[in-house]
Amino acid sequence: MTLLLILINSILVFALLLFSALTYRNLPKRIPIHFGISGTADGYGNKLFYWLMPILGLIFFATFSTQIADLKSLKIADIYSLIQNWNLDLQTSFGMLINTFVLILFLEIQSSIYKVALGQKTKMSKSIWIWTILIVIVSVIIATLKGS
Repeated sequence: MTLLLILINSILVFALLLFSALTYRNLPKRIPIHFGISGTADGYGNKLFYWLMPILGLIFFATFSTQIADLKSLKIADIYSLIQNWNLDLQTSFGMLINTFVLILFLEIQSSIYKVALGQKTKMSKSIWIWTILIVIVSVIIATLKGS
């Protein structure tokens, strides 16, 4: 499952970078960089801020992928280590799942920024809240696994 999530996350990072590169030229000089709780843009800045989500997405992806490479190098010496490593693999899978949700969230935000900047929409997409809630739920599950 972890390798599948790495593949999915690789595609999502590529899609985020590609979408940003293809749409950047069409943006006005000032774009929405902050949205209030109602989803309406309430802060504007230079269009260079448009690259924030793709850069953060790349950093998150690289961080989670590096942690997986470190976990795979663990040696299993006895039954206790086996149980501990299973728990780590489960945490890693949930960690990659969080990364997947974050990358989807970043794509949604990037799309909303683009559409609001061009006047195609007046508010951020409501699906952003769904992805945010999923990230919180999976994070709580990981915290619970670490405590056990």
